Amino acid sequence: MTAIDSDTGPADFGHLVQPHRVNRRIYTDPQIFDLEMTRVFAASWCYVGHESEIPNAGDYRTTTLGLRPVILTRGRDGAVNVLLNRCTHRGTVLAAEASGCAKRFVCPYHGWTFASDGQLVAVPFPADHAVEDRSTLSLGRLATASYRGFVFATLNAEPEPLDCWLGEAREAFDTIVDRHPGGDIAVMGSPHLLEFVGNWKLSWDNAADGLHATFAHESYNTLGEMGDTKTVLARDPGSTPMVSKAMRNGHMVVDQRPGIPQGPWATMRRVPFREPLETALVDAGDEGLLDLATGSMINLSLFPNLLFVGNQLLVIEPVAVDRTRLQLWLTSAPGAPPEIDLLRLRVDEDFVNFGTPDDLDMFERVQRGLSIPEMEWIDMSRGLPDSDAADGTIYGPITSEAPQRRYLAHYAEMMTTPAKTRAL
Repeated sequence: MTAIDSDTGPADFGHLVQPHRVNRRIYTDPQIFDLEMTRVFAASWCYVGHESEIPNAGDYRTTTLGLRPVILTRGRDGAVNVLLNRCTHRGTVLAAEASGCAKRFVCPYHGWTFASDGQLVAVPFPADHAVEDRSTLSLGRLATASYRGFVFATLNAEPEPLDCWLGEAREAFDTIVDRHPGGDIAVMGSPHLLEFVGNWKLSWDNAADGLHATFAHESYNTLGEMGDTKTVLARDPGSTPMVSKAMRNGHMVVDQRPGIPQGPWATMRRVPFREPLETALVDAGDEGLLDLATGSMINLSLFPNLLFVGNQLLVIEPVAVDRTRLQLWLTSAPGAPPEIDLLRLRVDEDFVNFGTPDDLDMFERVQRGLSIPEMEWIDMSRGLPDSDAADGTIYGPITSEAPQRRYLAHYAEMMTTPAKTRAL
């Protein structure tokens, strides 16, 4: 215990984020949260959607990037655009729906009209509002790039190329996508939305935490045992050959495959309609595809907002310093028999209902604990010392906190030396 360190003082991230511990302020200080929305979320490549969600010209989906409302849309030329969802006249949000199809975005306040690529195309009663150069009043655009159909955007004025930013994480990314027939993956419908009273980084701390499942998910593991299934979570995490990887730019991987040589489907406990769907695949000679119905057993986290967990995309959406929204998107395998996607729905429901609530409860308990100002420090020393491989990746057991230390070091660097951000 130490004397109280006021949350209102200037943030020295070299002090707040140390090699073996971090200060509570990075989870509780509203001023730090405000800085994160620009220095981390605006300056990073952030996931904004999948190309399968906007297959046709004019299709769009709305989301956020560090509290900024944005629109993911496909232009008439087929190009994917990410636009700031803000009219350049008086600042009105243009698209209020979660998704749709529109040839034009028309401001509901004063009728300014923009094309699907953001260009200003019409101003009502132009004689009263002469615009000499419409291009200067087009919607703000973000730098946009895709990898394997996944769309990322950034406001960084000089962003690192997306492939370089992904770096070593591309191996896991490719493995997740390539397990689908023809490498064809799509995003289903609308997301499952969850919120918790806690800081967004608590989700990130948990993403590569291989120790918590033994304790936080005890009830889920017990349900598996009652059904004669030893789930992948119900084992001694210290003795498993599963591996964690901490990579450049805050990316993380937990590879569970070495601990399940019998394959992912063998770890899946009973779910509704499993038997008839499984039988149909076996009768058709497609039993080799059953592993597609559950996850790849690779948890990939792309800092700061995208997690691949099972067959889900978990998108972290900060709302306030102590409030976070989670979007859970289920992916489909268009090239597989329809029974696979039906099983994915059942598997998705299973952990979301019986496992995810445990995590949210833990996040809220942590946030409450961090409200105690006399206890400044959070220990992050499990698994020290870290040892980098030739490619800069840190490998270790899934009980190591190396992934957390690595992403927090990257976070501290971004917060200390902020990149310039701008709309195109």
